[in-house]
Amino acid sequence: MSCWRGVCRACRNRSINATQEAASQPARVKTFDVAPPSASYTLVEDLERQEAVSEMLSRRADSGIADLKEDVEKFKKHMEKAQQQREEDSRVKSGPRMPPGRFDLVTVADGSGHRKPQLGGTVKLRYAVVLVRDASMLDAKEDFEYVLGGQALGAGEVCPSLLDGMLVQMRRGQVASVTHPLKELFPANAPAIAQHGPQEEAVCEVSLLEIYVTKDCSFRNSTGQVLKEVIKDGVGSWCNNPSDEGMAVLRIEKVQTHEGRCLFPDAGASPLELCITVGDGEVCDALECAVLEMRPHETAWVTCSDPSFLVGKPLGEKAIPKSSAYLLRVSLVDFNPGPDALSFDEEDRLTFALRRKAEANRLFKEGRYRLSRQRYFEICDLFHHLDRPKVKDRFLGKEDLWQECRQLRIDCRLNIAACSIKLQDSSMAKEACDLVLKQVPESTKALYRRAQAELQQREFAEACRDLRRVLDIDPSIQEARRLWEKAVKQRKEVDQKQKKEVKYDTMCGRILDDRTDKFTYLNADLDYPDAEGRPVSEWLKFGKEQLRR
Repeated sequence: MSCWRGVCRACRNRSINATQEAASQPARVKTFDVAPPSASYTLVEDLERQEAVSEMLSRRADSGIADLKEDVEKFKKHMEKAQQQREEDSRVKSGPRMPPGRFDLVTVADGSGHRKPQLGGTVKLRYAVVLVRDASMLDAKEDFEYVLGGQALGAGEVCPSLLDGMLVQMRRGQVASVTHPLKELFPANAPAIAQHGPQEEAVCEVSLLEIYVTKDCSFRNSTGQVLKEVIKDGVGSWCNNPSDEGMAVLRIEKVQTHEGRCLFPDAGASPLELCITVGDGEVCDALECAVLEMRPHETAWVTCSDPSFLVGKPLGEKAIPKSSAYLLRVSLVDFNPGPDALSFDEEDRLTFALRRKAEANRLFKEGRYRLSRQRYFEICDLFHHLDRPKVKDRFLGKEDLWQECRQLRIDCRLNIAACSIKLQDSSMAKEACDLVLKQVPESTKALYRRAQAELQQREFAEACRDLRRVLDIDPSIQEARRLWEKAVKQRKEVDQKQKKEVKYDTMCGRILDDRTDKFTYLNADLDYPDAEGRPVSEWLKFGKEQLRR
């Protein structure tokens, strides 16, 4: 029986997921010649097995509840942290701050839209402050522009922190009021506090007329050269904008310098309203940038920091004075969107791209390099998918079409490099040439224009290398030979100038190289000063004696 009992203990250690029938069959157990277990012993085995299963299930249930509780606690902490972050983001971050919870607004008239002013943004508003006791007017200011978080008002006017705290909660067209003591509405030196006392309560009512939204509309790089500040919102969704080759009706209301000098229109003249084809250069580059980001019936101030953006009709005929910035007030009356080229099949997309390339070439000949480069960029974006391996399935049986699309993109990138060289943007020119050379390593145009960009960056060695490669491919290119001779000459002049300014012998003589100092045991400092004067052979012995002491 002891041997059989030992075998049963092994059975009890089997997986609890096995069926009870398989675990309790004695015929499957190979034993010695012993009698089978009695019925009472089998009953005990079953009870023990049931107890083990119930214990395991209860342990699993306890662990599942613990895991669930842990997940709930983590979720609570995450939500509390997110709420604190939202409160910090909505809090006024500059200027004197009002006590928390004191900006409870009483809405007089609801606003419209979802946009709320942000710190650093510009709004148009009016406000009035009325004493609660006798309804006397303490301060009022009609329609004026205000910059949140950065504008200081007069000594007798309300605190900017109060306006900031109210405006960040308001929407366009909303009228709201707050009631506070005068010490929280005005600066300490305000006449109203001196006359009525700091504890006298007053009502400040603010009406938010407009929210000016500023957006960078510069071509491609978002360099801040053209900024659009919305002073009247348009209609429709945020993506309801004109597109390339679409029709737009613009009303140019005013053009002035940053100092306030009016350039357009002339005295007594009315605003200019014209119908243009977007992207064809019928208006100046600044308006070509801005119109792509406007919605119907939108009015905006377009700020341009570069006079070259004003080149072209209708401002190209006027003499442009020197100024730090130029402001154009323009409205988009209406527009018809251009063709959605991205939804075209390959044949129609190629036809559209060739038509736009012809317009870009015309703009290049007219000297509109910035606008022409933007047209080439958009053509390249139409064929951004040509390098993907699976795209070739779309050109099955159309090898000539694939080659034509590929060649068109290469030509546009070369033209991008040419426009960038004209605009002194050598980095962009090198980037475009590098993309061409990855596909056509022996492209002489790409090598030549990359060399031109390298000369602008005064990288004479790289320019000489690229021009030498051009001449190795085609020695008959005279422009490359002349440019190579010029690059070699400039490189020699720079080398001669450096040799005169830098004397290498003097410079090298002043370099302190630790490897030239040969330290040996003869000039090394002694660890034991008493060893001075003793023979070198006794230094080690003397050191051991000192260590023993």
